[in-house]
Amino acid sequence: MKKLYTLSIALLSAVFMNAQENLLENGGFEVWTDGVPQNFEPFTGSVSINNFVSQETTIVHEGTSSLRHQSQTSTQYLEYDFLIDVTPGDEYTMSYWYLDNDANAKTRIWSSWMQQVDSDYNVLDADADILRNAENTSYSVDNPQWIQKMVTVTAPAEATHFRYQVRTYREAPGSEGGFIYYDAMSFVNNSVASVKQNEISGLTVYPNPLSGNTLTIASDSNVEKTVAVYDVLGKQVLNTKTVNGTINAQGLTAGVYILKITEEGKTATKKLVVK
Repeated sequence: MKKLYTLSIALLSAVFMNAQENLLENGGFEVWTDGVPQNFEPFTGSVSINNFVSQETTIVHEGTSSLRHQSQTSTQYLEYDFLIDVTPGDEYTMSYWYLDNDANAKTRIWSSWMQQVDSDYNVLDADADILRNAENTSYSVDNPQWIQKMVTVTAPAEATHFRYQVRTYREAPGSEGGFIYYDAMSFVNNSVASVKQNEISGLTVYPNPLSGNTLTIASDSNVEKTVAVYDVLGKQVLNTKTVNGTINAQGLTAGVYILKITEEGKTATKKLVVK
């Protein structure tokens, strides 16, 4: 069984208080050695796990490279090399971008909560309807645009780890050899971000989830606030100031974000869900 890996890239700790750490290292497929992506190396003895992958530097969602996965006659797994340790009751978001514009390939999510029992790891049925074997994990369809897959789930009481896996398939018997592109894979603990320090008295953020363009950020003092917004990969996507207690969030696409709010030298973080 794969060795437990507990450290992340920790870049977000330098941004603000470790909020929204990506628990996958090299989830953007920026680091390659001898044609192999770091932490997604082919699994010894298997022709299905992380094989038939290559670095792509032209077709990318963000950064300088993505991962290209070729379909075969058998199902191909793309899996993070390490099981991710989790805390029961905490909320996690799994996210990645894929591009399926090939008539000979398709993809879908196929992940699971795991329970460690001595030296064994058991697959749990919890959230199987979201993580695998479900309508919302159905195969992708050809599309010239990058598509984001995102699921938010709460670790069940029995869970000790999470297996991060997606799969690449041939489109149909006799239709293999096509390519799926993957980029910006992440797995974050939303609960960790939600309990970070809150030094701003009476701070409230609403509506949350946000379905419009105007987000209200209020506090007991109601003075002007600086607001930095980060996506699930820790990338700052907005930096603005409140006007009459609100900010314009028009540029935020659907997803989970962290707000870093600063008021008179005091700082707090809040999770924001955009529909």
